[in-house]
Amino acid sequence: MTELDLENPFYSAPVYHLEETGSTMEDAAHLAAEGKASGFVVTADYQISGRGRIADRRWESSRGRDLLFTLALRLNDIPFGPTALSLRCGLGLALLLEKRWGLEPRIKWPNDLLIRGGKIAGILCQGRGEWFFTGIGLNLVSPTPASKLRRRAASVMDETGREEEPSLVLSALLPALKEALSARDWQEQINRRLFGAGSQVTVYPGAAGSGESYRARILGAAPDGGLILLDGDGHRVSLITGEIDFQHLY
Repeated sequence: MTELDLENPFYSAPVYHLEETGSTMEDAAHLAAEGKASGFVVTADYQISGRGRIADRRWESSRGRDLLFTLALRLNDIPFGPTALSLRCGLGLALLLEKRWGLEPRIKWPNDLLIRGGKIAGILCQGRGEWFFTGIGLNLVSPTPASKLRRRAASVMDETGREEEPSLVLSALLPALKEALSARDWQEQINRRLFGAGSQVTVYPGAAGSGESYRARILGAAPDGGLILLDGDGHRVSLITGEIDFQHLY
């Protein structure tokens, strides 16, 4: 593990780099247990065990050509409810994609970034004791082999024709994340970019298979990071945990 010479707006904490690892999130948890300062980052060229929010879904990436990292923050350094962390980080990613490459991302609740319906980035947040870890994967090039993916992916190279250096992108993304986590109007900013806003969807509340599905219309992001819905009886519902069937919107 080496320390990169990158400016980190999160308390000027170190940015660590590995060529290969099982999971940057697990590495970050180990470093946190050793007493590292809040705001440090662990990035890697390749993750053997990278995964998404659903345990059996892997995050596919191209070795040394995509951006994979975990941001570690102590809970008392998150000035809002940590359940909103994933959406706020999604806003930070959206700001980067817009400002750096002129792209038009959509934030898909609770933890994905889409470009023209293709997934370009994923976010995984986990709380462990006094720490919160945010793992982010951003496709700079197309994942290979694409045939293994559940649905179409997008990448910066596909959209711009340019291959980017991951460390340079990380250097630009960290300030964008800091901006998003500090924004007072974050809900308004997310709602302008929210995938499926105003659409009718099928909702599966709670853990997988734990409740009956229902139809509802997406209204916007809730203050706690949930999704505000209008159900079939005209009631406003805030969904914190669950799945949304977006298939007909792609």
